[in-house]
Amino acid sequence: MGRATIRDVARLAGVSPSTVSRVLNGKDAGHMRPETKERVLAAIKALDYTPAKAARTLRKKKTGVIAILLPDISNPFFSLLARGVAAVAFEHGLSTLICDSDNSEDKENRYWDLLRAEGVDGVVFVPVGRPDETKAHRLRRRGVDIVVADRRVEGYPTVEADNRTGSASLASHLLSLGYRRIAYLAGPPDVSSAMDRLEGFLEALRGAGVEPVAVLHGDFTYRSGYVLAHRLFSRRHDVEAIVAANDLMAIGALRAAEDLNISVPNQVGIAGFDHVLPADLVRPRLTTVAVPAYEIGEEAMRRLLRGDNSAERRVLPVKLIPGESTPPRGGDSSGEEARRNRPRDKS
Repeated sequence: MGRATIRDVARLAGVSPSTVSRVLNGKDAGHMRPETKERVLAAIKALDYTPAKAARTLRKKKTGVIAILLPDISNPFFSLLARGVAAVAFEHGLSTLICDSDNSEDKENRYWDLLRAEGVDGVVFVPVGRPDETKAHRLRRRGVDIVVADRRVEGYPTVEADNRTGSASLASHLLSLGYRRIAYLAGPPDVSSAMDRLEGFLEALRGAGVEPVAVLHGDFTYRSGYVLAHRLFSRRHDVEAIVAANDLMAIGALRAAEDLNISVPNQVGIAGFDHVLPADLVRPRLTTVAVPAYEIGEEAMRRLLRGDNSAERRVLPVKLIPGESTPPRGGDSSGEEARRNRPRDKS
């Protein structure tokens, strides 16, 4: 059995981790019955529990609150990441505060001011684009640790996925299936993860002597995937596959194809990135790349607990997940005939 955690103590004592935290920090007076404190102390002794030094230091700073500042909590990827942060924080008796910037840099900047006023103890930060670093620096000067997750900000500790390699492996997979006329729906050009995915995709295609038929930039939302794919289908009728920078955009492309009576995967293949739950629920099931969003959140929180302010990047591996949305091309004439007979948008 490994080292006991605060959650183990709470479970044995029949209380919450925050109650254990109060006892450990001498803040139980007036907050709990004496018999409750005795149960907690007995559980600590029985498990030989010793708080981790880094976690204890973080807890003693101010409020015991960790902020999670992210672009879009409705995106399943960021929800998973936030859950990873919250799980590790909870184990150490810390609370989490979700701050949804709604893909707005202005709202993100206003949150920095609010967090400074609230006196949070640390921030796991997923930037919208290129953030106003002066806002974050003000918190840092106050001793608030900040770890960047999923994306990069110069000079800050970072936990991210190997997006470039994952995107290159996805492109190579499609090439191996016989796809050549491939379009790419990219994420925002000022987001590091989006550009890593685009660069990995282009590198793999060009290494095989193939150029994309189009590269269109969106914003990682379902709506942008739908709009971009609709525009692409209206202008190009030779596209064999669409690769989207994330699963939400890929699902938007699926819907655009459906609305235009374009069969997926018989007429066009579609692939995404992230492997969020909806990718397995849509039909055909998406080909995608699994990104460990939950683990990124966990590791970001652990770095906060360690008080690690170095600019070191921790890069987690990703995994290709083949689906039914990109079957082998095969080169049969029926596929060519289907493309010739594709309904054209009349707008």
